[in-house]
Amino acid sequence: MQYMNLKKEMPLANCSQMENEDFEMYVDDCLKMLDENVEILSDIEYELNEQKEDKLTPNMQLTDLIDMTHDVADSSRLKKAEFAFMQRYFEKSNS
Repeated sequence: MQYMNLKKEMPLANCSQMENEDFEMYVDDCLKMLDENVEILSDIEYELNEQKEDKLTPNMQLTDLIDMTHDVADSSRLKKAEFAFMQRYFEKSNS
């Protein structure tokens, strides 16, 4: 908006010089912003490349996965049973 007002107020001979100066100023500002954000951009690029490498490639059969699920469920049941046993034991010993 400010640029447009200056252009209208300046004589025609100075418009191209003003445009060149403004263009140089805009380019300098863009370069400064780019310099300030290069590290951030490189970090984003690094993270994106890391995410590509984090993909899992399954190497087990479906039956192996089902067996593991059953093992985890059994382990969970055992822990709950041990906790319930210890709770009953301490309740009886305190009574």
